[in-house]
Amino acid sequence: MIDFSKKITQTSLYTGKESELLMSYVVSKENSYCEFDNVVFGYASNGAKKIIFSNDSVIHLKPGVVAMGCEKLSAQTEVNNVSIENPLICFRLDISKKKVWDILDKINDSYSIPKLIKEEQKLESTEVYTGNGSELVFASLKNIQNLYTQNVKYKDYWLNLKIEELILSCLQTDMHNQLITNYDSQKIQDHPLAHVIHHIKSNIHDTIDIKTLADKACMSRATFFRQFKHHFGITPHNFIQAEKIKEAQKILNTSKKSINEIAYQLGYSSPSYFKTNFKKYSDLSLKSYRK
Repeated sequence: MIDFSKKITQTSLYTGKESELLMSYVVSKENSYCEFDNVVFGYASNGAKKIIFSNDSVIHLKPGVVAMGCEKLSAQTEVNNVSIENPLICFRLDISKKKVWDILDKINDSYSIPKLIKEEQKLESTEVYTGNGSELVFASLKNIQNLYTQNVKYKDYWLNLKIEELILSCLQTDMHNQLITNYDSQKIQDHPLAHVIHHIKSNIHDTIDIKTLADKACMSRATFFRQFKHHFGITPHNFIQAEKIKEAQKILNTSKKSINEIAYQLGYSSPSYFKTNFKKYSDLSLKSYRK
C-alpha cells in the first residue's frame, strides 16, 4: 500500500480474481513503457500523465477524465510538471475480457442489448470520456478502488458485483460504443458460423452462392438458412448484400471509379441492380452518397 507520508515515487498493485488495480504516486519526471490486453480503465485524482500509443494517438490523463481501452495496446507514458507538492496520483484498473464479455452475455440474455453500432467502423483503441456521463463511471471506479485498498470480508464477491455495476455504468455513456463493438466482434469470432462470415467478407467481390455457404457450414440449404436467420436476425442473402454495400461505400470514399466499374467489381450482374440495392441497404441513392 502506498504510504502518503513518504514523499517518494511509489506504486502499489492490488489483485483480485479477475481484475487488478495499479496505483501510482509519482513526484518526479519519468518515462515508461506499458502494454496490456484486457479491458482497461485509467484515471487520475491529481496531476497529469501523457500517454502515447503505438498508433501515435495521444491522451492526457488528468482529473475529470476516464480513459478506456478494449484492444491489445502498448504505449509510452510521460510524466512532467510534478513535484513533492504536486504529485501525480493515478490508477489503472485491468479487468479480464472474459469477465466483461460474461457480464455482457448476462445483460444480453436478460435485456437483448440493442444493435448500437449500425455498421462497421474503426474505433480508436482507447477513447477519453469526460462530463456527466463519465461521473457515473467515476463513482463505480472509486468504489472498486476503495474495496481494493481495504481489508473487507468476501472481497472477491464484492468486487465481482462492483465490476458488473461498472460495466452497466459504461453502457449508460458513450463508452458503450467501445464495449458493444468489441463484444460483437468477439461473439462473431466465437460463433459456429464464423467461418461462413469470414468467407463472405473475404469473397465480397465475387458472386456468393448460398449453397456454397451451406456446404461450408456442413448443413442443408434449408437448415443453413434457418440457423443463419436465427443467429444473426437476417437472411444470408440480405447479409451478403449489406456487406457488398459497405464495401461499395469504402470504394466510393477512396476512389473515383464509375458506378458501372464498382457494380461489376462487386459481382453484380448489372449496374441497375447495384443501384437498387445501394438505396435499399444505405437509405441513400448512389448519386446522393457520392456527393
